[in-house]
Amino acid sequence: MSDQQLKIIRRYMTHNDCFMQGDLLKASGIMIHSTAEPGIMAADWFDLWDRSYAAGQIDRQVAVHAFVDDKVVCQYLPWTMRAWHATGPANLSFIGIETCEPAGLHYGPDGFQLIGYDPSVFHEYFHKVWQNDIQLSVFLCRQYHIDPGSIISHHEGYLAGLASDHQDPEHWWRYHAKTMDDFRREVKMRLDTGDENGKKEKRKV
Repeated sequence: MSDQQLKIIRRYMTHNDCFMQGDLLKASGIMIHSTAEPGIMAADWFDLWDRSYAAGQIDRQVAVHAFVDDKVVCQYLPWTMRAWHATGPANLSFIGIETCEPAGLHYGPDGFQLIGYDPSVFHEYFHKVWQNDIQLSVFLCRQYHIDPGSIISHHEGYLAGLASDHQDPEHWWRYHAKTMDDFRREVKMRLDTGDENGKKEKRKV
């Protein structure tokens, strides 16, 4: 059950080539990512990615719908606009959500192996960002009639041939004994009970 209210700040990356191209998205799923950039929080990504690859302002063609940290969701593309987050077919039908990682995480040379990670140190942050990811997914499932079974990780997308070879966010979540199956079950439970923000409501029919 959640213990916080979800806050969404909308600020579109109008200088990003993805936004300027403006391809429409009819979402049938949600893809959860993890940034692998410890300490860079949701609001920080606006200045980093509100740039044009075509104009030589950034070295990547990348854009996601939103970044989530322990305090806020920053929405950077319309939910109905195609994003560039999976480097594969998932871009055509999945809303892309990036989960921000707290400062103090350390990675090995492969980019996905955490070194000396102590779950107790990061428990509070992880709990809050996990709840925010869930609440956002519940909102999106309701808004766009997405089956919670169609929420996948970047890693699952890779295994299904839908995304590039990444291990997120399971490479981090496993230290907190959380899986994508846990995530999907929690989203489904809240959809079924009307418990979106930790306060039970009678679900409208």
